[in-house]
Amino acid sequence: MSLSQMKNRSRRDIFKFAGGAVAGAFFTPAPWRLITDTALWSESWPGIPRPARGEIRARFTNCALCPAGCAVRARCVGEQPVSLAGVRGGLCPFGLTAHHLPYHPARLKQGPIEEATATVAKRAAQPEDAGIAVLDLNPGRTVSWTYRRAMASLKGLYLAPESEPVAYDLSAAKTVLSIGAPLLDGWGTPANVIAARQNFRLIQAEAVESRTAVLADQWIPLAPGTERAFAQEILGALKGERTSVVAQQLATDGSTLVIGDAPEIPEINRLLGAYGKTIVAPPEAPVPDSWKKSASAITRLADVPDHSIRTLLIDESAAASYIPWHQIEPKLTRENPLVVTFAATRGGYARHAQFALPIAVFPELTDDIAPAVDSIHPTFRIAVPLVTPPAGLANPADFVGALAGVSASNSLRERADAIHKAGLGTVLTYADAKETPVKELTPDAFWKALTGGGAWVGHALACQPAAGRPCPPETPEASADLPLIAIREPRNPALISPLMTKLYQESNLRLAPNRVALHPDDARAANLKNSARATLHTRIGWCSVEVTVDPAVPPGAVQVGASPGIQDVCGPAARAKVVPA
Repeated sequence: MSLSQMKNRSRRDIFKFAGGAVAGAFFTPAPWRLITDTALWSESWPGIPRPARGEIRARFTNCALCPAGCAVRARCVGEQPVSLAGVRGGLCPFGLTAHHLPYHPARLKQGPIEEATATVAKRAAQPEDAGIAVLDLNPGRTVSWTYRRAMASLKGLYLAPESEPVAYDLSAAKTVLSIGAPLLDGWGTPANVIAARQNFRLIQAEAVESRTAVLADQWIPLAPGTERAFAQEILGALKGERTSVVAQQLATDGSTLVIGDAPEIPEINRLLGAYGKTIVAPPEAPVPDSWKKSASAITRLADVPDHSIRTLLIDESAAASYIPWHQIEPKLTRENPLVVTFAATRGGYARHAQFALPIAVFPELTDDIAPAVDSIHPTFRIAVPLVTPPAGLANPADFVGALAGVSASNSLRERADAIHKAGLGTVLTYADAKETPVKELTPDAFWKALTGGGAWVGHALACQPAAGRPCPPETPEASADLPLIAIREPRNPALISPLMTKLYQESNLRLAPNRVALHPDDARAANLKNSARATLHTRIGWCSVEVTVDPAVPPGAVQVGASPGIQDVCGPAARAKVVPA
C-alpha cells in the first residue's frame, strides 16, 4: 500500500469516526439530559419571577398617587395585587402600574430614622433652637391636621404651597378657557373630566400643541412666554379697556370657566360671574372640634422672614406640588440649619437634606386623600394598603406628632367619627356599587365601609368671589444671553413603574424627567443633535439634560420635563439656554 493510500484511508476513517460519533450522540441520553437539566436550572434561578399562587379575588382602595384619588379595583392572587383597574371611571397610566412601585429599583429603602428622631427632638426641646417648621406638599389630608396641631404646640410654622382656595365645577360650564393648564392630561380627576367633557366647549391657549390642545375644540397658539399677556388682554377687554374676540365669546356664553396659573384669572372669573356657578368653595370633610381649636394657621412660604427656620421637616410622601429649592433655602438660618425630608426617592429634596427618611408608597401606605381641584363635594377617601410595607420605614405623622406629644395613631378613625357625627352625605361602597346615607350606618359600619375601599361624599357649597391680590404689571426679563422661553411638562408622581418607560423612551409621548425638547432650528444653532447630552442654564442655576429635537416645539422655546432638578432652576416662562455638555 502506497503512502498516499494510507493517508486517504486515515482521512476516510477520521470522517467515519466523527460521523458515527455525532450519530451516536443522538441515541445516547447524555446531551438530552444536559439540555433538560439546563432548562430546569434556568427556570428556578434567583432572577426568574415566580407567579403568585392562591385564591383570586378583588380588593378595593383609592389611589394616593395624586389628589384625584381614583377608585381602584385590584385583582389579587392571595394577598398579592397583580393588576389594577379603575372603578366608575378610568385610571391614568401611572395608577394602572402602581402595584409595581413597592419594588422600584430607585426607591429609598433605608434611612437614619433613630438618629434623625433624636436630633430633631433635641432641637425641639431647647428654646434657643426655636424656629421649627413643617412643609406639607399635599395639604388637606388628616395628617395635615396632625402637623398643624404639632406646630401649634411647638410654636412652629405649618407651611403649605400657595393655591387659590376654590374648586371648579366642570359639569356646570358651557365654555372652558384653559390658559396653559393640562385640563385633559392630569389636571383633575379623569372620571370627572371625561364625564363633563361632552357638555362644554374647550378653548386651549398655549404655545405648544399639547395633548389637551389636540383634543380641544379650539387651540389658540401663543408665543412662548405670553400666557400672562394673553390673560391681561382678556381682563382688559372685560373691563372695556381693550378689544378681544375671545373675551367677547366668553362674556356672551353665560356659564364660563377660565383656568390656569396667570394671576389675572381670578378677576377674569369674577367679571364673568363664575363664582357660585362654575366655581365653588373648596370642599373639606368635617374634623373634630378639638383639632380646630389646637391647630396652627397655614402660612405661605413667601410670608416667612428670611433666615428664620432652623429646623425644616418636609413631607413629600404624596406631593401634589413642588416648591423650587431656591425659594426654600433663603428661609433657613445661615448657621447649622437642619432639613429632614420624608421621601420615596433621593431625587427630590433629599439632595438638600441632612436626613432623608424612607416612607411607605402606594399601595403600601394608609392615608386619606385631599379633594382634587375639580371636586366640588367634600370627600373622605382612604388609601387602603394592598401590600404590607417593609420594615424600617418612617411614618411622617408619628414622627412629627411625637415631637409635640400629639397622637396620630388613631387620627383617621377620629375624623371618620366626626364625619359620621355630622350625619351628612353618603358613603359609596365599590364592591356592591351602593350609596348609603351616613345617618343609616353605625360608626363601626361607616368605618368598615371606608376601610373596605369606599368613599364618603358630602354636599357642595356656594362660593363668593374673593378679593384677589393685585396683579403687578408684567416686566419681561432681559434675554440677550438667554434666548429661549421654558415650557414645562405636567408634573408626574415621584415614582413611576419601569414599564412606563415606553411613554418616555420608545414612543416619546412624554418627555423623560431629565430631557428637554428643542425646535430643529434652535438645536442646530446650539450645535445639538437628538439624544445629545447638554446643560440647561437659567438665571437661577443649571442642570444636566438630554436633548430631544422636535419640530412641534415652537422656535425660541425649550420644553422641559418636570423633574425636581429642572424645576429647581427653571420655572414656567423662565428665560433659558441649552448648550452642549
